[in-house]
Order: sequence, then structure tokens, then C-alpha cells
Amino acid sequence: MVNLNTAKKRKLSATQYFCYNGIIAALYFTLVFAFQFLSFKEVQFRVAECLTILPAIFPFSILGLTVGCFVSNFLSYWGWSDLVFGTLCTLLAAFLTSKIRSPYLAALPPILLNALGLPLIWLLLGGAPAYWINVVWVFLGQTVVLYALGIPTYYLSKKHLVPIVYPYKEDK
Repeated sequence: MVNLNTAKKRKLSATQYFCYNGIIAALYFTLVFAFQFLSFKEVQFRVAECLTILPAIFPFSILGLTVGCFVSNFLSYWGWSDLVFGTLCTLLAAFLTSKIRSPYLAALPPILLNALGLPLIWLLLGGAPAYWINVVWVFLGQTVVLYALGIPTYYLSKKHLVPIVYPYKEDK
């Protein structure tokens, strides 16, 4: 079995780093595209957000999540503001998540930053005036996705992907 703390200290090659992040970005975009009817507006259940828990296991995944979110936000009707500010929320949430080891706590940065940040952007840009109502809706959507899908994603990734990404090499 792979010791996650030791494994994380191993460096990925540049090829591995970019390939893994490309896969994560593509998967994020694919999930947003497939479920775009749920992914946008004030009440959203962006299924791809289940991946935002990955930095708790794979800190390198911050880039893939950020790129995936950026590309996905081209589908958003919020336009440039979602491209810039939505992507920044994901980047900051992914960075904070990478510092947390417990999956139940690691789910909190994406939930809180999106719930507080996105409605603020909508309010400031004049698109949605009911700030606190939007906070509640985004909070609920993010919470459902991250706890119903993100936590299982965490445990499945830990069991099946960690041995692939960080193969065990016995020290001699």
C-alpha cells in the first residue's frame, strides 16, 4: 500500500504533471458540458465540482482544475465575469483544498468560496440582486455535489489513482 504522505513528496516528471492536469481539465470540461443544464445560473449543481476535492490528494491538480473551469466557463451565460472571477474562485479554492487532508474539511473551500464569491460577482455586475438568496442556493448546490459526489471521488481516487500516480517503490 502507498503511504500518501511519502508519495506526495515524490516529484512528478514534467510530462506526468502536464498529462495528469490535461486529463483533469478535460474531465472537468466534459462533466460541465454533459451536465450544462445543471452547471450554470444561481441554482446550480455543477457535477464537475466533485473534482475540486482532488487537491487534498493530488496538490498538482490545481492547474488542471483551474484550466478545466476556465474552459468550461466559456459555456456560461455570465460571460467574461465567469471566465475571470469564477476561475479565480476555483483557483483559490483548489489551493486551500491542497492544504487540507481530511476530505470532509477539504470540501469546504470550494463550497464557501463559490457560495460567497459568485453571488457577490453577480451582484456587483448587476446580474442578480438577491445576494443572500443566491449565497444560499450556491451553497446548497455546492454542498450536495461535494458531499454526495466529491467525498466518494476522494476515496475512490485515494484507493485507485494514488497507486498509479505515485507508484510504490521499495527503498533499498
